[in-house]
Amino acid sequence: MTSDFTRRLTRFIAVPHRLDAANAEQAALCVEDTVAVIYGGWHEPVVRRLAALDGDGAAAPAGAVGKGGVARAAFLNAVAGHALDFDDVHTLSVTHPSVIFVPALLAMADARPETAARVAPALAVGTAVNVALGQVLGFGHYDKGWHATSTIGAVAAAAAVAHQLDLDDEAIGNALSLAASLAGGLQINFGAMAKPIQAGNAALVGVRAARMAEAGITGAPDIFSRRGFFDLYAGPDGLATDPAEVVPKIDLGSLSRKLYPCCYLTHRMIAAGRHLYTERGGDAVPGDSVIEMTVPKGVMVPLHVTNPKDGMEAKFCAAYTLCAALHQGQVGLADFEGDSPHRAEIRRLMDMVTIETEPDAGQDRVGVDHGAVHVRLRRGNETLAETSVAAHPGSPSDPATPAEIGDKIADCLEKYRRDGGTPPAAGAFRQDLRTRLHLPPLRASIETDGQSLHARHNTPEHGTSTANQALSERTT
Repeated sequence: MTSDFTRRLTRFIAVPHRLDAANAEQAALCVEDTVAVIYGGWHEPVVRRLAALDGDGAAAPAGAVGKGGVARAAFLNAVAGHALDFDDVHTLSVTHPSVIFVPALLAMADARPETAARVAPALAVGTAVNVALGQVLGFGHYDKGWHATSTIGAVAAAAAVAHQLDLDDEAIGNALSLAASLAGGLQINFGAMAKPIQAGNAALVGVRAARMAEAGITGAPDIFSRRGFFDLYAGPDGLATDPAEVVPKIDLGSLSRKLYPCCYLTHRMIAAGRHLYTERGGDAVPGDSVIEMTVPKGVMVPLHVTNPKDGMEAKFCAAYTLCAALHQGQVGLADFEGDSPHRAEIRRLMDMVTIETEPDAGQDRVGVDHGAVHVRLRRGNETLAETSVAAHPGSPSDPATPAEIGDKIADCLEKYRRDGGTPPAAGAFRQDLRTRLHLPPLRASIETDGQSLHARHNTPEHGTSTANQALSERTT
């Protein structure tokens, strides 16, 4: 017998959804942000090596499906989109939703152009399913060591593609079951090439599960029943929320845009470091100082790297990201490339860092968006400077500005150019995506703001002051 949760979920996925203006604009931002990050990550070693495995390479980011097929296109683009760890985040489910859904949906739309108009609602449906599953499993699933993006995300991706293909309730149930049987991914791989590959696998699984269900291949009628997905993937304390109390809903405004290309749980640390840099005018931290950081429970779970050997590991190092921000007032793509993690001045600061986790009475909260990151510079008994950051930069509590989004897109396209590609102009890139997917047109003011901010950040005499003024407004 099918549970009420499964019936509600499959019905939600099956029915049409017309996005209101706010969610339609958020869908456009999800697509633009994700495809831009795909461009930025397209020439990363993990993508190049995967593309070479089959001997036919990969033509262009988010481009035509080609002879590799829909699943392979979804896989490679999702790997590229997650290679920089610069893609959007949902803090409740502790996942990266759009990097799974957007590559899968765009690949399917390329193979079946008649489904292009359903990409935006399918993205919203997939995100809603992703959030619902995250509510049920809670942080215990993530705390146990699962990479929630590639466990929860695989099932939610099947839901998104099933909606795009207009499958009926029975086929949707099969798609969810087939995806659940292929879902997996481990946090121990964070800092290695396997992490973005896990994201790629989730996109691939979503496409294949929906297409298999469309072809009449069956799975268990209720994958969320006893001994199913929830029972097996729950944390040691069981489910966080009774599935009977969870109702999926369309709300793309719950996503967070990443402003720094590293693990999202370092972003409040970066904001704290930038604020202290501004407060101290960029002065070097005295050699006999201590940098004390206190973080909420759960924050350090994925940040297992203490001595990063390369940029990929540095993305999951709390001390490195904090000290890079404290030393230079900003953290960007270059801080995770080449020998950047081995800079002597940052390693000197890292040796001064101590990290404590706050005690947290009661049950684990769902997600990671709670508490605050507190950083204090101390010399002996003297406090030189201190700050606290509660809201994650780019989150619904501290949303990214249009200028910041435009700047990020321009930076990703510029990285693609530096790596040897020929990117489109940022404005044309954004408008083309919106037109092709029947999304709201790009306002001229948004495009101009992003390009002007990008210009300011790349002008030596204005770059630091502009960034620090914006940061001061965010963190004070």
